[in-house]
Amino acid sequence: LYDSNPSKIHVAFGGVGRNIAENLSRLENEVHFITVFGDDFFSKSANKSLEKIGIDTTNSLFIKNRSNSVYLGIMNQENDLFLGLNDMEITKELNSEFLKTKARFINEFSTIIIDNNLETEALHYLLNTYQDKIIIMDAVSAKKVVKLSAYLDKISILKLNQIELSALSDELETIDKIKHLHIKGAKTLLITNQEKDIILSKKGGIITKKVLGIDTIVNATGAGDAFLSGFIHGVLHNFSDDKKLKYANIAANITLQSNNSTSELLNKNEVKKYE
Repeated sequence: LYDSNPSKIHVAFGGVGRNIAENLSRLENEVHFITVFGDDFFSKSANKSLEKIGIDTTNSLFIKNRSNSVYLGIMNQENDLFLGLNDMEITKELNSEFLKTKARFINEFSTIIIDNNLETEALHYLLNTYQDKIIIMDAVSAKKVVKLSAYLDKISILKLNQIELSALSDELETIDKIKHLHIKGAKTLLITNQEKDIILSKKGGIITKKVLGIDTIVNATGAGDAFLSGFIHGVLHNFSDDKKLKYANIAANITLQSNNSTSELLNKNEVKKYE
């Protein structure tokens, strides 16, 4: 610390919303992505990379003389996240005023995935306006999930890890934390805890599933996004809950073996190799 350190620096496109959009597209789903781009090199490159894999960004917000949002992940020797830093200032432009201009477009779809990196006023608008749709969200972080405490009853599926779950409930035991969130209105909770069992909890009961074993983790960043993407794919194709969890597990496993926060190897044929 407090000094220059030799390291390997790798640049890639990412972000929770973008990762999920890319993963779903690679699994051959039709994806439309509303985000915000500046006009710097990274913004233009990010947009082109999405277009290249068939993701429609035409309804996004494009702002001149602004830079793209950036996330810096510092990894430890086990290739797990040690420290994450982000500059998401431009995301504030995705406000309710802009989103209202996209209402007709958004209403064309039955399922929407909302990135919790949005400001609270934008989340409030989306979560209250589109209650006729399946709304899926990732908690993103312990700090950011607190914003959702008042909206748990408006989210169809919420994916959290154990740290994020604890940020929403002071109960000591995991099962009690889950019950507490259901009492507050949570519908479906998808909970991961690194190598421990995955939990899918609905008001009617709980399903647990073991994670897939993996010999070498190349990069843990994006694995949670891939997990949720696999689960969403199952939702879109009416899979059983057990098959949704299996698909999510496989998608995460494939992504853990990639240098990037998404994997170019993620596709239906690759998933079948694990089934």
